Amino acid sequence: MMKPGPFARRREAKKLDSELGNLLWRQAHDRFARSLDRYWQVVESERTSPVPKEEYNGLVNAGNALVDALATVRSICAEARERYGEHELNVPAGAHEVHRMMSRAANDLAATAQAAAMYKRGQANLLSVGRRAEKVLDSVTAAEDLMKR
Repeated sequence: MMKPGPFARRREAKKLDSELGNLLWRQAHDRFARSLDRYWQVVESERTSPVPKEEYNGLVNAGNALVDALATVRSICAEARERYGEHELNVPAGAHEVHRMMSRAANDLAATAQAAAMYKRGQANLLSVGRRAEKVLDSVTAAEDLMKR
């Protein structure tokens, strides 16, 4: 898969700016996206210990589920910006739980990347990666449910 060129990245950044602004909700989205990028860097890096193909496929499948969650995170953040507005980087009244779930999802995704790195080094098992990925998806689902209220 080819990475997008500078013009495509700039176009996407402008689109994100129009949807999410460049303050609180953009920051929440970008933290999740950076953690997801880190996860893929770990998964696609050279293996430091032999990983069976079916277990590697498990890492990829978990990553694919997390990629799907990025679209949900984007829509949650866009809707939250529309509903609650932006007040610099301060969380607006009524948005605390949604923002907390978005922060938790990004933090859990960073921990998922760390668990994957430890697994690839032979210091953890694949179940720990799966449990972490499930926590990410649970937080995204919780935020989505809060936005439906």
